[in-house]
Amino acid sequence: MMETADSSEIVTCMNAQCGQQLRIPAGEILQVTCPTCGASFTYRPPRTAGGSKTGLSPEFQRKAWVMGELMLMIARESMTLLKRNTPGLASKMTRKQDWEAFLEFLKVLFNLADRVAAFYVPVSEYLQFLDAVEDAVIDQMNNAFRQQAGGVYDEIPVKVSIAAAFEDAQKFYQPFQFLVTEEGAERDRYFKKFGEAVATAMGARAHSTIVTAATMCASSSIAAMKALMESADGRAPAGHA
Repeated sequence: MMETADSSEIVTCMNAQCGQQLRIPAGEILQVTCPTCGASFTYRPPRTAGGSKTGLSPEFQRKAWVMGELMLMIARESMTLLKRNTPGLASKMTRKQDWEAFLEFLKVLFNLADRVAAFYVPVSEYLQFLDAVEDAVIDQMNNAFRQQAGGVYDEIPVKVSIAAAFEDAQKFYQPFQFLVTEEGAERDRYFKKFGEAVATAMGARAHSTIVTAATMCASSSIAAMKALMESADGRAPAGHA
């Protein structure tokens, strides 16, 4: 980000494959669409030097975007794995059940991102960072759906659905008190509750194969999230394109 004399800012497109420099009005939370690659992203202005504005530093703006990429990748790959492990069940699943199970993954991943971020993001930027992660997931899902739609596309349903899911996630998972850096019975209960929520969403309440596989997928995401937050440049962890 670079401020210019005419109260505009130069920002870089969040799409890592693009990197186009874009001029936008300074000091506002904006929905920015890159004219080069067509990616749309929510831009949150950084704090001013005097600290009069609570904003998000470029480092955490970038890490929030990549966290969104990571969450979506894990949720998609996890759903593919679950369906591969239970082909009979997968063949009977409705699109609604598929979507609701996918949302259960995003819910737990958002809560885990919250727990991991607490170790890395300064208190002054913490809530802004969580908002930016939510923005990133919504923006990236809408970018993907917009490409599929190929014409007029309404962004509101995804925005409402994801925002509601993330709010629900915090209520659903917040009662579990544990540190993501430690093993323990409370963490095990947390992941079991998540696995059961996925199985229920898929129409197979308490299905042991689904509960076990979902738990494994979600718990393994913690290491990738920590690697992202510890990276100097906010790039994706190894193995994530």
